[in-house]
Amino acid sequence: MEKRVMILMLLAAAALTACGGGDNVSGPTPPTLLTNIAVPNASSPPFSFDIGYVEAGKYYLTDRNNKAVDVVDTQSNTLLAQIPGPFIGAGATTNESGPDGIVGITGTNTIYVGDVDSVKVIDTVAKKTVNTIAISNSGSRVDEGCYDPDDHLVMYASPGDSPPFVTFISTLTQTAVVKLPFNGSSGLEACTYDHASKSFLINNDGTAANPDGELDVITASSAVAGTPSVSKSFPLGKCGPAGIVLGPNNDVLVGCDPPAGDPLITLILDRTTGAIQASLPFGGVDQVNYDPVSNRYFLPARHYVTTGIAAASGFSPQMGVVDGASRQLLFKIPVGTGAHSVAIDSSLGQVYVPFQPGASGFPNGGISVFSTH
Repeated sequence: MEKRVMILMLLAAAALTACGGGDNVSGPTPPTLLTNIAVPNASSPPFSFDIGYVEAGKYYLTDRNNKAVDVVDTQSNTLLAQIPGPFIGAGATTNESGPDGIVGITGTNTIYVGDVDSVKVIDTVAKKTVNTIAISNSGSRVDEGCYDPDDHLVMYASPGDSPPFVTFISTLTQTAVVKLPFNGSSGLEACTYDHASKSFLINNDGTAANPDGELDVITASSAVAGTPSVSKSFPLGKCGPAGIVLGPNNDVLVGCDPPAGDPLITLILDRTTGAIQASLPFGGVDQVNYDPVSNRYFLPARHYVTTGIAAASGFSPQMGVVDGASRQLLFKIPVGTGAHSVAIDSSLGQVYVPFQPGASGFPNGGISVFSTH
């Protein structure tokens, strides 16, 4: 009997070791900087860029310095092309600049790109603009957008107009079909589409009820019917919402960029009820993204400060890495000045974060490539 017990104990120990137990247990591994990709004309004036997107081995970045969409091959991490709009370029203010938000129509050669007063439709194979969709004549940018593949709709926000509004564009006809004004809103930020609830989720900068931000839900069916409306709103406290991305289970992560004096935070909510599942001590972000392969969120924060309290200066840009399972902040990785955009090639395990010149280790404007783990 004693011999049998000893054998069972040895087998159990071996199994534990094989599973990574015992002394071989290791913690999560941090992302590492793989390379920096140079972008022409990105040093002076400081690189003005906005949103990035990855599709089929290509990384696309809206580049105002060059009035183009930059195209990077994610296998070799080389700049392949710069697709003209024509775009406005870097204007006197961000609201007068373009290109801005970028939305890819998954599985096609088409991307939609926001510009001042319009959305450009680009054929990524031909590397040219094939259509221009007029949105307004206010001189303000059409900013961030998101895609509903169920109903063949793209929703784009126009945050600088009064009142701010969103435009729904049919990807079948490449025409604007209906708009929804946000009366009383101080601005609109990033959005995403939730297939499970057939709804658009959009960050609202502030309303009378929630002056520091709320998450608004728009049912796709209301947009299809030609009468889009906000079906419910979730208060976000002192967030200053900017980026948004769906995570595992029913989670949605909202990246916050609060005003000076408020704590830097990131929120993870239940996207059905709006219940806050986690509030993390990290913020100062714009675009955020999620990698389903590593089950990690990536949050480049141009406005991060080491005190943890939002400020108007003294930034120390970092990229926060959040575990999708535990909803915990795993790492803070140094990134370049002005880093606020992020895209992921999950198949290669690579994260793309453009930056301006200035920070130690990131002397010139360009695109940093990090590993996901």
